Order: sequence, then structure tokens, then C-alpha cells
Amino acid sequence: MKPYHTELSNLGFLRISGEDATDFLQNLTSNDIRLLDEKSSQHGSLCSPKGRMLASFLAFRMDGDYVLQMPASMTERVKKRLSMYIFRSKVAISDADLAAIGVSGKDAESLLESVPDSVMSLSRSGQGVVIRLSGSRFEIVSEPETLARTIEKIEEKSEKGTLASWERLEILDAIPVVLPETEGLFVPQMANLELIGGVSFQKGCYPGQEIVTRTHFLGKVKRRMVLAHVDSKMEPSPGEEVFCGGEAAGTVARSAPSPDGGFDILAVIHMENRTAEIRLKSGEMLSMLPMPYPLP
Repeated sequence: MKPYHTELSNLGFLRISGEDATDFLQNLTSNDIRLLDEKSSQHGSLCSPKGRMLASFLAFRMDGDYVLQMPASMTERVKKRLSMYIFRSKVAISDADLAAIGVSGKDAESLLESVPDSVMSLSRSGQGVVIRLSGSRFEIVSEPETLARTIEKIEEKSEKGTLASWERLEILDAIPVVLPETEGLFVPQMANLELIGGVSFQKGCYPGQEIVTRTHFLGKVKRRMVLAHVDSKMEPSPGEEVFCGGEAAGTVARSAPSPDGGFDILAVIHMENRTAEIRLKSGEMLSMLPMPYPLP
């Protein structure tokens, strides 16, 4: 079976440049941006003063600048929020003229000119920036013209995947994302962001840091993001509540169709209800699936 390439038209990119860019981001994001180099990428978030995630992103370096990748529906919101903090900093925030494709499957590496050696590591080639997102899932980011040439070269050696299928792969990897419908709902730990390297508990202050850090050191998080399947005819929507015994028990974070029918979803739930019957408002029960990483 050929590997797949998927045009990720749902993504947007912000470029953060200027001599103060590192300190600027370090003072605003949950991840330790100082650890980001030319060969790595990081998950991260922007939080409200109450510690709730207002945005999530994938960060990497490109041409000496920082690039924040996120759902295209979030870029204007994030740009506006970041701009509130510029003051006299020597920082510029702009939309980056970039595009991306996802490459996945058993032989995905055969489509790449340069292969990153570990998860979240990064390599560069004539194709652009290549990020290894998991063992068999990669992303190529470059200018649209360069990406178009890359697609021409690999399309005979690969199948064209759908955006929904790529979304499902991200869900199976339990990667959280903040969407307009879930903005401000979750503390990073509720979405397992610290489990995938998106939170530093050693860095200095940032908005919401006190609450995020306190949640960490107080012990077990009461709500966590879990992976589940639901045999529903209607796709669950981000922000939709789920219920246990008639009481609200959590919130859908993201969903995608399953090839076997129904939908695979990520939902933030009260962990005390994890082994109970949790249902959508329409009545369909969530069947818990194994997580790709252990929950504390």
C-alpha cells in the first residue's frame, strides 16, 4: 500500500520575528521557547490569567524567526492577543505565507528528502521544513510554490489522503487543539498538554502560570482528555457536552469519522467517570480506546 499525502488546508501560520522575539514568546507561552532550536519543534499554548488555554500551537524555527502553526480559524485571534503585549518590544507579528502537507503510512519516509530521526525533531531540505509528528506521520511546511512542486514529485508514489483522515490520525495520537468552540475551556493539563511537552514547570512567569503550576504540584488532575469511539450518525462537535447519569461529565475537544463507521473523538472528562457510562446528549455511549501515552 502506498503512503498518503494530505494537503493541510485547515492550518494557519504566524511568524514572530525581531530581536526580542525569544523573550517576547517566553513571557507569554506555556512551553519553554528558549529550548527550541533549528532541529526541534514544540507544542505550546497561550493561556488566560485564569490558566485556561486560549490557543494551542506547534512552534518551530524558520529563517531565523519563530513560526506558530495552529488551526486557520485561530490565527487572527492569536495575532490580536499577541499584539496586545508588544508595547516597546522589538517584535513583529505577521501571517506567514506558508502551506503544509501531511505524509503518513508505513513507507512515508520514502517520500521525504530528509528524515527527522525522532518525534518532534525537524530536518530541512529542498522540500522545506520536515517535522516528525509520530513514528509514521510527518509534516512538510514550505512556501506554497515549493510545496506544489513537492506534491508533483510525490503524487505518483503516494495516495491522496483526506483532511478528515489526517484529523483522525491526530486524534489517535491524542494531540489536543484549541478551536474557537473550545477557547478558554481547558487548563493545559486537562488537555494533556504537559504530557506531550507543551508545558514547562521550570520557566518563568507567563499569563496563567501560577494556576497551571499550582495544578501540577497539587497532584492528580481531576479532568483529563481521553480517546473514545462513538457510534453516532451525527458527528460530535467541539465544545459539545457529554453526560454521565444525566449529569454533565465533560466536553468534546475534537472528532473525526472512523473508517469503520461512527466517530473517534477526544473528550475532556472527569476521571472519576472514566469507567462509567458516558454518553452524548443524543444518547450514544462513548467506548473508551487505549491512549497512545500513559495518563498519570
